[in-house]
Amino acid sequence: MKMKDENLVNLADPGMFCEVFGDTPRNRILEFFLAMRDVDYGIADVARNLEMNKVTAYNVTKELIKKEILVPYRILGRTQTYKLNKKNKIVKIMLKAFDMLIDLIAKEHMVEKIIVKH
Repeated sequence: MKMKDENLVNLADPGMFCEVFGDTPRNRILEFFLAMRDVDYGIADVARNLEMNKVTAYNVTKELIKKEILVPYRILGRTQTYKLNKKNKIVKIMLKAFDMLIDLIAKEHMVEKIIVKH
């Protein structure tokens, strides 16, 4: 999820989470749900946003659902949506790690702006 423009993020690009933990389909989906933690998504929408093959997205999310990292949230039409299971201990740890990475990125970005101004 790298910055393309000054304020635009392309969700299909792996972000810091994937840079640290490895750029795999599983980690890209985890990063997506960590970044969008308060929003529910259907698997096809996740695949489209990540520019990922739908079959791959379905296979990976099936594993994440089995481990209760993702949980069903609601049905919109014929689409089941999912959210992070914030009650899961592993998810709590991943959220902390993700937030720490975001803080690190923000601090590095501030340092870059200060250096550029001087």
